Amino acid sequence: MSLTGVAVLCLLVVGVWGQCCPPDVYEITEDVYAEVRRNGTAEITRGMQRVSYDGESKRLYVHGIDYTKNIVSEVIMDYKNGKEYVWANGYCRVLPVGNFSKSCIPESAKLLSQTYMGAAPHELSVKIYSFEKDSNEAFATVTAECTPIETHFSNVAKGYIEFIVYSNFSTGIKDPSVFTPPEICHKGMSSAHIAGRRKRGSTLF
Repeated sequence: MSLTGVAVLCLLVVGVWGQCCPPDVYEITEDVYAEVRRNGTAEITRGMQRVSYDGESKRLYVHGIDYTKNIVSEVIMDYKNGKEYVWANGYCRVLPVGNFSKSCIPESAKLLSQTYMGAAPHELSVKIYSFEKDSNEAFATVTAECTPIETHFSNVAKGYIEFIVYSNFSTGIKDPSVFTPPEICHKGMSSAHIAGRRKRGSTLF
């Protein structure tokens, strides 16, 4: 499981829209609420992730906090070298990483509405899309420039929902050293008790 209320006036527009992408290099914070229901019992995860995304060099860094389990973990996905580094609590796992995909809303997504959030004179023009991602139904709200605001993933059959609110968006990477794996990742120190890979790979959506 990954670690990720304003009145809205909707102007309903249904149809297919072109691909919507944020800048190629950026940093963003994700506040995540996830829930899975099994046999009538809900397993809830609350967490925060600070993401550094470098689409030009095909790499991703995530500093994550799982508030539910009180775990702080870090992940580097180095797609050029085909490796993923996951470390926490003094242990590190090195895994093969999958294929790189840009942090974009899919071209096949439907534009559900163009609307506004907030109140005048500070209202924000936004777009709401729907699409399918990893067999989940997804809805994403972005600005006119495709900066993420919030996303919602769900799978009724699996009793799964995930809601992510984004904040602190900025272009560029303040500290490129975040993409350098720590020394423990070169010593083969592995533990089953550290966090696993990010659920959605390299994409916000």
